[in-house]
Amino acid sequence: MLEDPRSMSCVELKAFLDASAPLTFTGHSRQESYVWIEQTLRRYAYLFRPRQEKGLLRRYLLKISGFSPAQLTRLIAQYRRTGHVRVVPYKRHRFSTQFTRQDRLLLAEVDEAHERLSAPATIAILRREVSLFGHHEFARLSHNLSGAPLPLAP
Repeated sequence: MLEDPRSMSCVELKAFLDASAPLTFTGHSRQESYVWIEQTLRRYAYLFRPRQEKGLLRRYLLKISGFSPAQLTRLIAQYRRTGHVRVVPYKRHRFSTQFTRQDRLLLAEVDEAHERLSAPATIAILRREVSLFGHHEFARLSHNLSGAPLPLAP
């Protein structure tokens, strides 16, 4: 993790930024960089600084962290909202599962038997299987495909 042995004044920060213009730095990991950014924002009391000093601190953070200006803006906004800079865990969007494996096999069997009819025709067949013939294994399929309520059993 990147350590700051001492805090620099704003004048020293400006001198550092001017002197290190050709240099670039990066952190070891995103987590370590986020911790360092949070510590730096807290150490310099970023939220209570005047606008000019905030710009200087932002340039310093950009230089040391290696993040893009947009990413640093998001991290500072997160710090402003929560008081912390944390890695947000990734959450994959997944659609809910409507059909069981048995339902899929049953639908494939119906499609194969009726030579792949259109969706409305297949739904009508599934509804008839439930209402006329009492095959309740088709009930979930007929309901989920059409979105209409399940027909009542006779």
